[in-house]
Amino acid sequence: MSRQLFVSSLTIVALFNAISAFQRPTASLPLIRKHSFPPLPRIHSPHLTVCFAGENETDTNVSDEKEKASDSSKRQMLKFAVPALGIYLMQPLLSNIDNSFVGRTVGSAGLAALSPATLCIDQALYLFSFLSRATTGLASRAYASNASDGAGSVEAARDAASPALTVSLVCGAALTLVYAFRTPTLLQMLNVDPLLRTSATSYIHWRGATAWAAMAQNVCLSLFMVTRDVITPLKIISCAAVVNVIGDALFCVRPIRGGCGGAAAATTCATLISSFWMVAALRKKQLLPGLRIPKKSELASLGEFTGPLLAITLTRMAGFLNMQRRAMTLGVTALAGYQLSMNLLIFFILFGEPLSQLGQTKLPGLIEDGNAKEAMATLKSILLLSVFAAVGVGAAACLTAFLGPGLFSSDLGVQAVAKGAAPMLFLAVAMTIMGIAIDGAMMASRDFGFMLGTGIVSFFVQAKLLKYCGSVQAILATCKFT
Repeated sequence: MSRQLFVSSLTIVALFNAISAFQRPTASLPLIRKHSFPPLPRIHSPHLTVCFAGENETDTNVSDEKEKASDSSKRQMLKFAVPALGIYLMQPLLSNIDNSFVGRTVGSAGLAALSPATLCIDQALYLFSFLSRATTGLASRAYASNASDGAGSVEAARDAASPALTVSLVCGAALTLVYAFRTPTLLQMLNVDPLLRTSATSYIHWRGATAWAAMAQNVCLSLFMVTRDVITPLKIISCAAVVNVIGDALFCVRPIRGGCGGAAAATTCATLISSFWMVAALRKKQLLPGLRIPKKSELASLGEFTGPLLAITLTRMAGFLNMQRRAMTLGVTALAGYQLSMNLLIFFILFGEPLSQLGQTKLPGLIEDGNAKEAMATLKSILLLSVFAAVGVGAAACLTAFLGPGLFSSDLGVQAVAKGAAPMLFLAVAMTIMGIAIDGAMMASRDFGFMLGTGIVSFFVQAKLLKYCGSVQAILATCKFT
C-alpha cells in the first residue's frame, strides 16, 4: 500500500510539474513593476564581495549540474524511446499495409472481412500481452536487484523470464488449435455476415497458425527492452517488415491474387522469420531463457503480475469487442470505414508504448530503493514527453484520416466515413497516449487495484453509451473509456 501511495503521489505531482513547465515566469514581472522599491545600498567591502560572489558561483554551478543531468536523462530516454517506437509501430503499420493491399485488390467487402478477422487474431494476442508485461516487470527487477559494477545481471533476467516464455508457448499452441478447429464458431458468435466469412476464415487460419510464435516473440522482445537493447530487435522487425510487404505484393497482386488469405500468408512468413531470428539473437547474447516446467514459487511470482494484468486486459478487450459488435450493425460500408479508422487508432496510440516501457523499466528499481527524488525526475520527464506526444500524434492521426483515406480504399463511401471520424480520432489517440504513459508508472509500482477498478467502471460506462451510438464517430468517442 505504501508503494502504491508513493507512486500515485509521484504521478500527481509530476503531472502538475509537467503542466506548470509550460508557464513562463515572465507573467509575474508586471506585478513586481507596479511597486517602486528603493535601490539597494552598495556595500563597499572586498570581503563581502568575495563571499557573495563565491556563493553565487556555487549556486550557479549546482544549478548547471542539475540542468545538465536532466538534459542527459532526457537524451537517454529519447535514445531508448525512438528505436522502441519503431518496434511497436511496425506491426500496426503492416496491418495498414495489409488493409491497403486488400482494399485495393478486393474492395470494401475484403476490408469489411478484415474487421472481424483481425478482431479474432489481434485481440486474442492482446489478451495474452499480460505475459510480456509480466516479463518486463519480473526481469527488470531481477536485472536491477542483482546488478554488479553498474551493469545488470543477465543471468537473473534470463531466469526470471523463463516461466513466462514457457507459458507463452503453451498458450500460443492452444490458441493455434482453437483457430484451426473453431474459427467458424468464433465468426458465428460475432454474427459476421455470411458473405464475409470465407475471406475472414482464410485470414484467421493463416495468422492463427503462428500464434505461438507471435506470443513467444513478445516475451523475447521484453527481454531486449529490459537490458536496454532496442537496436537489435528494431533491425529484426524492420527486416521482417520488408518481407511482409514483398509477400503482400506477391500474394495479393501478382502472381497470386489471394485477397485476405494472401495478406495473412505474408504476415505469417514475416512472423516466423522475425521470431526465429530473435531467438538466435538472444542466444548469442546469452539471454535466451530455458524452457522448463516452472516451479511453484516462480508461478506464484508470475501470478502476482499475470492475474491482475489479465483481468485488466480482459476489461479493455471487452470494451473493444463491444465497439466492434456495435460497428457491425451499421452496414458493410460503415464497417469498412470503422476498420480503417481503428487500424489508424491502433497504429498511432502505439506512439505511447515506449513511454510506458520507460516507466516499467526505469521506475521499479528507483521505487524499490526509495529514491523519491530521482523517481520524481524520471516520472516528470516521461509525463512531459507524453503531453507533447499526445498532441502531436493525435493531430497526425486526425490529418491521416481526413487527408489519406484514399490510400486504403477506393470506395468513396468508406473514405467519407473515415473523414467524418477524424476529429474523434484525434481525441481518442491523444487521451489514450496519456493513459498508456500513466499505466506504465502504475505497473512499475504494481498498483493493479487502481487500474482494475478504473477499468471496470470505464467498461460499464462505455457499454451503456454504445447503445446510443449510431455512427462510427460516436463509437470512436467511447474509445476514451477503454
